[in-house]
Amino acid sequence: MNNGKIIFVGGIHAVGKGTICKELVQKFNFEHLSASQVLKWNEISDSKNKKVQNFTTTQNRLLNNLNRIIEPNKQYLLDGHFTLLNSNDEPEKIDESTFFGIQPESIIILTCEPKIIFERLKQRDNSIYKLSVLKKMQKMEVEHANYISKKLDIPLITVIDGDTSSIFEYLKNYENTN
Repeated sequence: MNNGKIIFVGGIHAVGKGTICKELVQKFNFEHLSASQVLKWNEISDSKNKKVQNFTTTQNRLLNNLNRIIEPNKQYLLDGHFTLLNSNDEPEKIDESTFFGIQPESIIILTCEPKIIFERLKQRDNSIYKLSVLKKMQKMEVEHANYISKKLDIPLITVIDGDTSSIFEYLKNYENTN
């Protein structure tokens, strides 16, 4: 990725990735990118449509666009997902090759009570999701984040219900070493 440094911030839709990234950008020397922004999701789907028709095509587009955006010697927070809803409304893991392509230096995974996520999605996107699907998706998201961090041998920081204290401590040390 052009020697830019990326921390991947993962979590299911409406868990608070964008909010936390904005907070981190104000306190640390990072640029914030969302996977949707990098994908130019609005060109390939309605912004409220969270279903992915073709995972391979979508992830290839993400990697290609990311390669064009990332600049050497800059630090990025890339918010995105480890699982997405496929066209059958079922959570599906994103292939590990995507994360090998992104080459994150570390992973931050956000979780939140599924009922809160349900309400946020209803308000933000005017969309109703089955609570059982959100629970399953979040469980898969955390499991896949753990798997990817082990596979890439990189740190994983978990944030539960917006408690960012672990991130701030990690990023203070990160900035001192980079």
